[in-house]
Amino acid sequence: MKSLREKDTTSMNRRNFLKLTGFAAAAGALSLTTSCQSTGEMAPAMDPGLPDDAFWRTVQDQFVLDPKSVYMNIGTTGSMPRSVLVNYERYNDLVARRPMDSMNDLGIDMGMTKQREKLAKQFGCARNEITISRNTTDGLNTVFFGVPFEKGDEILLTHHEHFSALSPLHILQDRFGVILKEVEIPVMDLKNKGQVIEAFKKQITEKTKAITFSHIPYKTGVRLPAKEICHLARDNGLISIVDGAHCTGMIQLDFHDMGCDFYAASGHKWQCGPGATGILYIRNHGDELPEIWAHNSCLYQIVGQPFKNDRARIEDIAGIFTYRGQENLPAVLSLLDACDMWEEIGRDRIEAYVCELSSYLKKRIREEFGESVSLFAPDIPEFSSGLTSFNPFANMNDKEKIVDFTDRLKRESGYVVRFTEFHLHRDDPEQTFAIRISTHLFHDRTQIDGLVDAMHQLYRKMA
Repeated sequence: MKSLREKDTTSMNRRNFLKLTGFAAAAGALSLTTSCQSTGEMAPAMDPGLPDDAFWRTVQDQFVLDPKSVYMNIGTTGSMPRSVLVNYERYNDLVARRPMDSMNDLGIDMGMTKQREKLAKQFGCARNEITISRNTTDGLNTVFFGVPFEKGDEILLTHHEHFSALSPLHILQDRFGVILKEVEIPVMDLKNKGQVIEAFKKQITEKTKAITFSHIPYKTGVRLPAKEICHLARDNGLISIVDGAHCTGMIQLDFHDMGCDFYAASGHKWQCGPGATGILYIRNHGDELPEIWAHNSCLYQIVGQPFKNDRARIEDIAGIFTYRGQENLPAVLSLLDACDMWEEIGRDRIEAYVCELSSYLKKRIREEFGESVSLFAPDIPEFSSGLTSFNPFANMNDKEKIVDFTDRLKRESGYVVRFTEFHLHRDDPEQTFAIRISTHLFHDRTQIDGLVDAMHQLYRKMA
């Protein structure tokens, strides 16, 4: 068998992928403890035809996570699979050895044509609508400062947005006089999609120009009805801008089906690619294309300027945003390798597995802490995600206790989670605090059982 270093993975097909990741090992001999092997060693067999339990054990063994702890904070950053790490090293070595020829060697051009073609097929859009960004923040800034907002324009946003959106939005407010209107999305009493849609609908006025929202808010982990919100925006002649930081690599995405105008997402979280990678979708089909200008690009004078940014004449709008000076080519290609691995596993299969783990976690929390425990996203399939937030304590405004809880959970039991803070209601004077747990494709029910037991023991000490 040829080593991964000897292969050109940019055109890896299914058969080659299965061979290259070492799919000849017996599944029954696998365990999570093998994940501490050196990065350069090949991962065990990952035959999709295996029974589910055996298959997911082989998936877990694709990662080099430290077995001395259980990492459950993918919402902050993920972990690159073993094969991606090996390729990343190879790409960096090639760039270091042949700096001037590396682009040709790696099969990459300034417009990253082949690479964007591959991504487009995976995310339900066309090549001219997708580009590789540096992260979600980069993508959101590109959109917010690229769309020509003017004084008096209203932008609707939820009361649970991330700083990555809030920062550029407040610059638009202070610099251009844009009006920001927070929409209160239901938290504890969320029962159906209609509640979310109605909350946005009530805030739309003749001055509203755009709706922006997190597909999965990082604070609670509830999956908002993105398709319905984007259709509401289109029906009212509004621009839809989606923060998808927690979606790529966790759930299936089809941008054309969703109907959004812009979608910014990360590559380093649930997609488990390198840091400083992400994707940005810019709608370039259908009617009433949103106007957008490049504020960070080396290709505008080549692609856009001859047409004076006339969207009707620019076929590859995403191409304008693709080349922004020297790129980290190894990181770009490694992100694509991670995406290829997800495709081979099956993005639908990953979503089902991740959401099932999340549902199991919620059930176990209720079993141990009682039915009245505060869970901040309902155990309803349409709202499900890999993020679970809850607070076991009576006083949900006690930050010190939640911070101490997450610190001690890691120090005493080895479970790595984080805490979040948010307003349950838009006008609440105090913040609510929560423990946030990420469950992903390299976790299993046994780890969840261990986590819940450790949390309950710690809770009894601290309550």
